[in-house]
Amino acid sequence: MLDWSLMPEQQSPSLTTAVAESLRETCPSAKQFSELIVAGRHAISEAVVMGCDLDAMWRESDPEKRLPGGYRRHQVVSDEALGFTVVVLLWEPGAVTPIHDHDTWCVFGILEGGLEVTDYAVAEDDGSSPFVVNEVRREILSAGLTGDNLGADSEVHRVRNVGTERAISLHVYGDDLTKRELFFGRGVRVDGREDCFGHQQKTAY
Repeated sequence: MLDWSLMPEQQSPSLTTAVAESLRETCPSAKQFSELIVAGRHAISEAVVMGCDLDAMWRESDPEKRLPGGYRRHQVVSDEALGFTVVVLLWEPGAVTPIHDHDTWCVFGILEGGLEVTDYAVAEDDGSSPFVVNEVRREILSAGLTGDNLGADSEVHRVRNVGTERAISLHVYGDDLTKRELFFGRGVRVDGREDCFGHQQKTAY
C-alpha cells in the first residue's frame, strides 16, 4: 500500500492520482489481461479506503453544465509508458451510453449514485458486417462497488443512470479509447431488434 505520509507534498492526493500511483506500483510491466483487471480493481478500492477524494473541478457544480440526460468524460491521467488511462465520468439522470466495446481491459468503481450496466454477448460476427449481440444481464451497481470486463459476456455493454441524482464513476482502461472507433467502425445490432443499431464511426467510450 502506498504510504502518502512519506510524501508531504501529497498528503491529500486526489483520488485519480492515488489510483494512478497504485497502478504504477503494481504494474511495472505488461501483464495478463486478468492480472491487470485485479490490479486496477485494487487500485480503485485502495484509494477509496484511503479516503482520497476527487478534485473539486471534476464535480462541475455549475448548473449550466449539468445537461439532463447527458454524461461527460474527463480523461485525467494518461500513462503512455504503462499504457493505461484513468477517466472520471459524470452522469446526469437519464444519461445512457450507446452499446459499446473497448477491446482492452477495463475496471471501474462507482463513487456516487448508481448505474445500470447491461452486458451483451456477441451472437454473430462475420468480420465485416455490424456485430450482432444478445442481452445477457442487467444489474444496478451502487456507490462503493466495482466492476470489470473480465468475463467473455461483459466486453460489450451499455451504461445508464436510472436514478434521479447525478452519478460519478471512475474508470481505468488499458488504452486511450479516444484513439479507436466503436466496434472498429462496423456498428452493432441487438438480435431481434431491427431498430436497435449502435453508432458507427464513434470513439470507443
